[in-house]
Amino acid sequence: MYRLGIILIIATAVMSVNAQSNLSSTQIDSLTYQQYLNKDYKNLIETSKAAREQNIDFYYLNYRTAIAYYELKNYAKAAEFYKKTLSETPDDPILRESLYYAYLLSGQKENAAITAETLPPHTLATIGYKPSAVDFVSLSGGYMINDNKPDILSRLSGYDSLNQYQDMIYTSLTLGLNLSARSKLKLGYQLYSTNFEQYNKNGLVQTDKLKQHQLVAALEILTKNNISLGVAGGYYNIQIFDNSAIYSRSNGYGFGPGNASRASMNSGKTVSAFSALAFLNKRFTYVQPEIAVAYSNFGNGSQYQGEGSLTYYPLGNLDFYGQTKFAAIYSPNAWKEKQFVFSQSLGVKLAKPLWLDGSVSIGNHLNYITERSFLVYDTYNPINAIAAMSLSYYFKKAMISVGYQWQQREGYAYSTIDYITYKYNNHLFNIALLWDF
Repeated sequence: MYRLGIILIIATAVMSVNAQSNLSSTQIDSLTYQQYLNKDYKNLIETSKAAREQNIDFYYLNYRTAIAYYELKNYAKAAEFYKKTLSETPDDPILRESLYYAYLLSGQKENAAITAETLPPHTLATIGYKPSAVDFVSLSGGYMINDNKPDILSRLSGYDSLNQYQDMIYTSLTLGLNLSARSKLKLGYQLYSTNFEQYNKNGLVQTDKLKQHQLVAALEILTKNNISLGVAGGYYNIQIFDNSAIYSRSNGYGFGPGNASRASMNSGKTVSAFSALAFLNKRFTYVQPEIAVAYSNFGNGSQYQGEGSLTYYPLGNLDFYGQTKFAAIYSPNAWKEKQFVFSQSLGVKLAKPLWLDGSVSIGNHLNYITERSFLVYDTYNPINAIAAMSLSYYFKKAMISVGYQWQQREGYAYSTIDYITYKYNNHLFNIALLWDF
């Protein structure tokens, strides 16, 4: 009897599934309407999937499916069905407003803005949207400390020269501009100030504050089929030190490990470099793949870079998201020709206005260009690993974020015939403010 009962239960379930999958268009209309009234959104979506498998597709089915996904906070999928429904009734302001919110809450800010431009004035006033030539303004800054201290030289027997880069202060200003509904311009300025100390076997030889100025710009265009493409670039003014007492050859800045050949530079001398980058991506329902290629002349040489990334929203909203990136860098004639960098970041909503983001990145980051040129690791010593965490609080039109980042860097000690590497840790504390317009 027990086996018979199990068989009957299974048979009943199979018959129920088959019955739903073979419903007529009229029956599906009636069933989904009842599920909508009962707020049975999960089963409504299952009924909608079964209907599409039978090539059944009609206006109210798509409308109810969009509402069901929206109520379950799968805003990316809701946007897909709202857009499909809107194609049949393009003048429906309620549908347009719903599509606007679905785009906004699924991380499709550009599509949300484009949709907002089609809304009537009273709706724009209700949702608080006001078109502006300025998209956003962001200001950030931080302070970095490390354990790269002079006593390291005493532990490196036989090496009598050491360059140390210690406490660093940085500030960054970024401005986003709306050139049109489908084109954006992003401008940035960054300033880094690093304490430098040079030692030999007799002690401290020189101290200095080294400064780097960076100007960055990016132009992005969004097409009607959710493809974004653009170009970006940067200009870098880098202050270097007097390394006349150091035996080395160029590693990208005129100093670093390599064959013995004396280089002589004046204190306070600066070098300039530039970078150029092109990117292409497409937003699908849950994922956004992007490829980027870049060229730069860091260290008076040529550097070529390719980067692929995948941003994903598995829940169809911003409550949980992630990004995976991989970059390959080729620098012919440099002391390290090939570099590879892997990065992984995740973000999760802790409460309605509070988000936690974390990331890790491994590989030789020297002169690595990412974030569409707005983050460049043109550091004096290579970074081999990064782990970071930030906590962000969102207001209606603003965001404040505080973060911590750990870096493992590689330093060098020299003798007249050789060099040796050693590892040290950096600790960066930062704060960022952002205003949306």
